[in-house]
Amino acid sequence: MYTNFIFDDHYRRLLVNLFGEMEENSLKQIFESGKKIELDSGEYLFKQGDKKNELYIVLSGRLRAINQEKTHISVLGDIAEGEPVGEIALFTGEPRMAGVVAIRKSVVLEINQDHYHSVVSKNPGFASALTRFVIKRMRRNELEKNVESAPKNIVLLPLQKDLKIGFWIEELKKHFASLYLPTQVLSEESDLGKSAKPIMEVLESFQGLNLLLCDGNDSEWTKKCLLNADLIILASDFHADPNLYPVEIEQNLYENSILNRKKYLLLLHPEDAGLPENTEKWFKNRNLSLHIHARKNNPRDIRRLCRIISNQAIGLVLGGSNSKGYAHIGAVKALLEAGLEIDFVGGSSAGAIYGMSMTFADFDFESIEKTCNDSASIESGINDFMLTYFSKNSYKKIEEFTKKTFQNSSLEDFWITSYCVSTDISNNEVKVHRTGPAWQKVQESFTSPGIFPPVVINDQIYVDGALSDKIPIDPMYRYPIKHIIAVSLTGTEPEKVDLHANPSVWDQIKEKFTKKKVYDNPVITTVMVNSMTLNPRQKAEINKSKVSLLLDINLRAVSLLDDSQWKKVVKKGHDQTKLFLKGLSEEEKFW
Repeated sequence: MYTNFIFDDHYRRLLVNLFGEMEENSLKQIFESGKKIELDSGEYLFKQGDKKNELYIVLSGRLRAINQEKTHISVLGDIAEGEPVGEIALFTGEPRMAGVVAIRKSVVLEINQDHYHSVVSKNPGFASALTRFVIKRMRRNELEKNVESAPKNIVLLPLQKDLKIGFWIEELKKHFASLYLPTQVLSEESDLGKSAKPIMEVLESFQGLNLLLCDGNDSEWTKKCLLNADLIILASDFHADPNLYPVEIEQNLYENSILNRKKYLLLLHPEDAGLPENTEKWFKNRNLSLHIHARKNNPRDIRRLCRIISNQAIGLVLGGSNSKGYAHIGAVKALLEAGLEIDFVGGSSAGAIYGMSMTFADFDFESIEKTCNDSASIESGINDFMLTYFSKNSYKKIEEFTKKTFQNSSLEDFWITSYCVSTDISNNEVKVHRTGPAWQKVQESFTSPGIFPPVVINDQIYVDGALSDKIPIDPMYRYPIKHIIAVSLTGTEPEKVDLHANPSVWDQIKEKFTKKKVYDNPVITTVMVNSMTLNPRQKAEINKSKVSLLLDINLRAVSLLDDSQWKKVVKKGHDQTKLFLKGLSEEEKFW
């Protein structure tokens, strides 16, 4: 183990990042007078319910917080180098609410109450610094609470022995350099791999990202790498045999354990590859946190891969609304024009159909606009006013449209990982769809009650996702994101009618079949859809705390029932997003 406990620049940086700038002597005293505790993989720092009141700072390695219930153990999150754990107990003395275990060899600095009072007596500023830190941590917004610590040691393990990944390694190093993240590659044949120093020392002494390359041939080297890993990337040729490979079995990669490292499946494609098909075949018998598609010589895919594995990804969440979801197209186009790149996409209702359409088309806006035009052509189906009579016809039109748009693709086939949500009426819960036929999952997400019949699958009833989660931000926390951009569509102009009395049912039927618009009727469809798009101020404020940027596209003066204006709606989304981005401070422009 790396046990260099001399107070050097590395340890100074760790303490400064926690407590802010303090006098050198104060930081040195905190470090040198504190107890250093070495933990092996699987060893507990403390267990849930323990009555201890020490504060710990991770000097090296990685810990995991777990909550042990009667029937199972749940993982709360990982604690990386330079992060504290147990700071509240230092002041309150309350029993530990969670257990903390080392998932690889680690060293922590212990600060107990006696140590704390001794340091404060000589350095009163330390009390204020620690208090400021605790308050700041408690005030973190929802996004900051869910952002995970980036991995330091990343293992790249090709599943096929003849898979050449040298190109990908070089591309990763190059793009990590553009992110100002130092990177070193260690393989068994490299100088670093052959070093006489323990691998732990080689890894921890490097102030950057360690990429550990295994070929699966040497089980000892592979085991050593896996033991020190924070993240495991399983690389595979997409068109290879999807069954488990010997290295996966020999190393017990998928055993159920609280020490399990996150595992991403990197599926490699040739540069001219079409949209992947049947990706789900790779998921059988594999317990994965994420899968990533990447094409050779595709800079966007390489940049996305770098952001994902370093926990710097950008998520986009598109809110549910009415048929004016076309505005999402313009908003996303403006974001991309500003230099933003999107790594994950989620949506509800209209946000689902247009968000999934964009990722399906890989942000090819010529193709996307064709989809918009096709969508507008079925507006008579969307706005049928004789619901009980015509809803089945509307449903068929929508099904034909979604099948035509997404063909036989599944959500897991998209180049960019995407999800959409629907409302499971049978179980009264939000259903997040990350896999399965895209046309079906999207249709489930925007089947507005009373406008379309609900979708029934496996005896469960699904309706519009906006009923339960208009802007589905929370599912995005599952991914290694650093920033989330959410787009909300509000402010539709109320429909005006030139009508002294409601027409009879017979008059409405005649108008429908003669295709001559006579009545401007305040139909139940409009009432239902507008009621679903209410966005209370309180909800908007909650959403702001969950994201880096919240765009509210105002669509007043755009008729809900006239889809022929879709280009106008796209332009509104584009123009308002450009104006929003222009008004951001330099600090807010995180990209």
